[in-house]
Amino acid sequence: MASAVIEAENVSKQFVLSGHRASDLRERLGTLFKRRGEAPPAEPFYALRDIGFTVGRGESVGIVGHNGSGKSTLLKMLSGILKSDTGFIRTTGRIGALIEVGAGFHPDLSGRENVFLNGSIMGLSRRELSSKFDAIVAFSGLEKFIDTPVKRYSSGMFMRLGFAIATHIDPEILLIDEVLAVGDTQFQNKCLKHLREFSANGGTVVFVSHAMGQVADLCERCLWLDRGRLLHDGATTEAVESYMALVAEREEEEFKKNDPLAWEAREAERAEQRRVEDAIRTEAEEREKRTIAHREGRQIPDADPMRGRILAVGLRDVLNAPRNEYSAGEKMTVTISFRYGVAPKSPVVAVDLLRVDGIEQHAFTVSNYDHGLNISAPAGESTVRVTLGPLALMNGDYRVRVNLFRDSTAAQWWDSPDDTIEEAALFSVTTPIRSPGVAYIESQWQVVEN
Repeated sequence: MASAVIEAENVSKQFVLSGHRASDLRERLGTLFKRRGEAPPAEPFYALRDIGFTVGRGESVGIVGHNGSGKSTLLKMLSGILKSDTGFIRTTGRIGALIEVGAGFHPDLSGRENVFLNGSIMGLSRRELSSKFDAIVAFSGLEKFIDTPVKRYSSGMFMRLGFAIATHIDPEILLIDEVLAVGDTQFQNKCLKHLREFSANGGTVVFVSHAMGQVADLCERCLWLDRGRLLHDGATTEAVESYMALVAEREEEEFKKNDPLAWEAREAERAEQRRVEDAIRTEAEEREKRTIAHREGRQIPDADPMRGRILAVGLRDVLNAPRNEYSAGEKMTVTISFRYGVAPKSPVVAVDLLRVDGIEQHAFTVSNYDHGLNISAPAGESTVRVTLGPLALMNGDYRVRVNLFRDSTAAQWWDSPDDTIEEAALFSVTTPIRSPGVAYIESQWQVVEN
């Protein structure tokens, strides 16, 4: 690590919360008879507890955590606004801090006057501020409003001016706390770019934000605070993932606690969705296994006799010779063999042709069901043939997909094939012309004289 410019060791900060509010009339009346000077019960609260880390020169470190986790308290301690109760914090170099929108500004003074007020608080002389004034105003983009009392500024205008001042006082350390959330997107990007350049030139950035994308973009290292304790000091990706997982877990706990019936209904819906997704994934894996087995000439046994299995698929030409290369206009016969352990009621064999060179395109589908042909298939092995053509396909490589269905009389039978071979066969088609698409239509051209 480069030389440390921020060191924190065993840092804790405790606040005292006032006593609880009286909940009923009896309790309120009781407070009237307390002895004079008797203070209400107080409850200690640790905003930070035993925090320790160092930041090197040129580092950009993010800080993430829930609201109330201690992020802002830590930045106030780094800037010197708050003192630690235990341990120590040591910083080296001038600090530019933008911790609260409007902090350090007097509402009745103009933007111009507040530049000098805010800058003097940060330790700059009037001469130094005068030399930087034009750059501050230009960066903020508030030229038209610089002489307007800041009490008329929006939160975004406050942020613009505050960021411009903090980053133009020649700081060595910048402390930025969530204030970028109030700016417009264009100015946010401008600020993030400035912070990256500042860090690249050796400046140190400590950046607090709920915008995980900004933290990941700006910081390679991240501190994750939770309920005043440091849970992670390391890679930003790990910190953000762990933090977001905890956010989701606590939101889930809150949902379950506040509306248990809705939570149970949601969980049941999720379980059903997982079941469906698992079934789809299992079916896809099974199809892939069978496609590979078919390609290798193997058969995968099936323990379910009701379920049909495709055994073999072959391509032949008009002379009944095996072929895988065709010209447009030729005919092609697809032969499909399948087996059922128990005779199916009304089986359907569907053949899809799909173009596979480049972007896959569906050419067409044909089945015995579409042609009104009922296949009478007994238990055991059966074979069907379908002759396709003349092939009206463009140049390209194609694959044959075959689906086997058991019963075309069942409701939505097409959604549940018994078997599918995604790549049952491969073939190619050539045409006299080359054109995009899948359909080949013969055409004749002539020039008509006027």
